Amino acid sequence: MAARTRIARLRAEMTQGQLVERIGMTCSAVANWEISTRSNPNIANLVSIAIETNASFEWKAIGHGDMELKV
Repeated sequence: MAARTRIARLRAEMTQGQLVERIGMTCSAVANWEISTRSNPNIANLVSIAIETNASFEWKAIGHGDMELKV
């Protein structure tokens, strides 16, 4: 999940700081989510990350399906 968080953010051409501003979390929380040995975001934060990075929730949460959100 950590790698998918980072990949989604980078594909959306966002810095960690920009993602923090968009989802209302702290810099340390986002940084920790991108390190595989740290905690994972909760469901609400996963949804926010998926929306802000235009990534599908299924891909972000479990790694299945298409990465990009289909509208």
